[in-house]
Formats: sequence, structure tokens, C-alpha cells
Amino acid sequence: MWKRIELHNHTIESDGGMTAAELVDYLEGQGIDAFSLTDHNTISGFPKVEEKLASHSSRVEFIKGVELTSYYGHLLCQNVSNYIPWDDIDEMNGDLLFLRVHEAGGLAGPAHPFSIPSPFSNGMRWSMKIHDLELIDFIEVVNNAHPMDPDNQEAILWWEDLIFSGFNICPVSGMDLHRPIPMEGFFSTYICVKEEYSSLPLSIKLDRAIRTCSACVTKGPVLDWELTQGGLKIFIEGSPVHLESSYLCQLRTREDTLTFSLKKEYLLKDVPESILSCGAATLMLFEDKTDMSHLTAIARPLLFK
Repeated sequence: MWKRIELHNHTIESDGGMTAAELVDYLEGQGIDAFSLTDHNTISGFPKVEEKLASHSSRVEFIKGVELTSYYGHLLCQNVSNYIPWDDIDEMNGDLLFLRVHEAGGLAGPAHPFSIPSPFSNGMRWSMKIHDLELIDFIEVVNNAHPMDPDNQEAILWWEDLIFSGFNICPVSGMDLHRPIPMEGFFSTYICVKEEYSSLPLSIKLDRAIRTCSACVTKGPVLDWELTQGGLKIFIEGSPVHLESSYLCQLRTREDTLTFSLKKEYLLKDVPESILSCGAATLMLFEDKTDMSHLTAIARPLLFK
């Protein structure tokens, strides 16, 4: 089962235009049933969201997060209940922030890491040195408030390079929502939730999905794959667009790219040894053309280990 979750949202507790209650009402009105509150350097909105959710019968689920914000980049944190100190940040050792988030039981990843730098957007570009790349739980590969070229495209390529280098890092997207905007046509994050975990709290579902790289970033259908005895099965599930649409799919490694047409599913019977031996691959879905401006979905990475 795939569950949509919006992982990057702000309120007037930092620089957003909606109160916590208005954010809940807005997301619910948009059909969003799971979200994280990630105000800048504050957790003051948590009780206000909880109060709103408790005040009426709502299907909306909520997890606690924060966007640690500095002049050297923004660190998106999920499943964080307590304030994380950030004002002694060290540009040459970003590991310290990741370790603090992990010690608090949370997940951490750079937000919009390739934003245009100063003087246009001071601090939004990730410039902190990460010595231990295994500390990265996820990367916001698509931020809907930023352009695909160059910001998001560079983030995707960075994530791909880390995947090809053997790091298990989950791809996610973010609305970076500050005020009400129509949410159709933007990328969303879908996490894979096994049936036996369906009754668990959202925080645990997200933790399991991030740690196992079980997420799809998409503005159309969910793109997924399964390695079977018959070969590599690649398929799409559910979509706000018609599944009758024909897509182009790319299976990518550091050395090779395999492109094929995908309507509903595709079976690669003989997986090339060059793919299996590389250790990792990525899978992307495009409409019409295989360039980033036509990107539709990024699947969970294929890890051949």
C-alpha cells in the first residue's frame, strides 16, 4: 500500500502565512491525509496542530518535524518532538547536526540542497561539509517551490551519485508550503506501507519507509518494481492521470541507461549483468521526452546487494 505524505510545510510560527489550524484545514481540503510540520528552527506549532486535530473528527495524520535553518543550508528533520540546538552550527562539520537529530530519534536530510546561492537566497544552498555520508537519511530531491532546472535537477543527480556509490538514501519531495496554493500537478512523496504495519503510528511508518528507501516521488502514478524469478518487473499504480497514458521509463546506473516504453508494466526478462553487478540503479518515469523537464516519477532505488 502506498500512502501520500507531505513532508515540508510552514505556518506563522516561522515564515508561513497560515496558522497551524488553517494549515490543517487547508491540507484536509486538498485531500492530504498525512503531513509533517517543519517550521524553521521552532517546534511551537506542535501543540497547536494537536489541539486542532483533537477539536474535530479528522482523518488527517501528523508527524512532528523542523527545518533547521542556517546560512550554510537547511536541514529537514522528521519525527523530532523536541527542540534541536542549531545556533552553534559548524559549516565544516554538518555531521554534528545529523547526529543531534538521530540522538533525538529523528530522521534528517538536506532540503533544496542546490538552491540558488547568495546574494539571491542566502543560506538556502547546502554548503555544510558532511564527512560521514551514511548519516544522510533522505534528500529532498524535488522541492516544488524551486525550479526543476537547475535546482531540483542537481539535487536528483547528487542523490543518484550517492545511490550509485552504495549509500542507502531515500528520495523525498516537499511542497515547502508557506501559503495556500493549488496542489495539483506538483510532486508528492508516497511511502510504501506493508499491510502488517498499516495500524502503526504514522511516525513509525515513515521511519520504516525512509530507512528502507521505500518511497516514490511522483506527480503522476506511483512507479515501482519487483525482482522476480521471471526478471525485473516494473509497473505503475494509481494516478491522478489516466493509466492508459504511455510513458518512457529509464533504468539508470553509473555506466548505463536503459530506456523503454511503459504503459502499465514492463518485464525485463534478462537483467543485464552490467546492471546487476553495479550494485545499485535508479528508475525514473517521463512523459514524452526523457529530460528532467518531463520527469513524472522517481521510484525507490534498486539496491542489488
